[in-house]
Amino acid sequence: MADQTLPFAPASPWLRVDIWLFRRLGAGRGPVAALVLARLVARWSWLPLLALVVLVSLPHPLGPALALLCLSWAGLVQLAGKRLARRWQAQRPFALGLCPNHLGHGGRAGFPSSHALVMGAVWGALLPHTGSGALITAMAAVALATGWARVHTGAHFPLDVLAGLALGLASGLAFGLVLPT
Repeated sequence: MADQTLPFAPASPWLRVDIWLFRRLGAGRGPVAALVLARLVARWSWLPLLALVVLVSLPHPLGPALALLCLSWAGLVQLAGKRLARRWQAQRPFALGLCPNHLGHGGRAGFPSSHALVMGAVWGALLPHTGSGALITAMAAVALATGWARVHTGAHFPLDVLAGLALGLASGLAFGLVLPT
């Protein structure tokens, strides 16, 4: 699967798969309405997630402490993810010239996606503490929409987001299961 449009041949099979997926998804380019929506979701999806944290936490026996614990855990997961990203130094799609930098993002490494890590960690931490299928579905929708937006704007490759979401979800679930219900 040689890539004729890059100034180099990706050595990593994972990068070749990521580039192929990125292009198959039509990421990084029009239509304009999709890019505008993706930019909005990529920048502001933390607001509906925060609202969902509040909705799950208020009726819970721990109350606001659940929200604080969940968000603190997500912050720690994000810090760990940033350390991993620095170690792996995987470039982002826009840095490889696959698309414009639609978010004006810095050039630091993008694997795993910090946004996906945080969304997954929050979702996982709250899963054991909500019996509402609607709230669980809403958390999943916010996390998946954020992942789509980060890929569509060229900030991440699909595998950056999938790995971040999986790691965040697993760590969040492990954390959420040790909290009192």
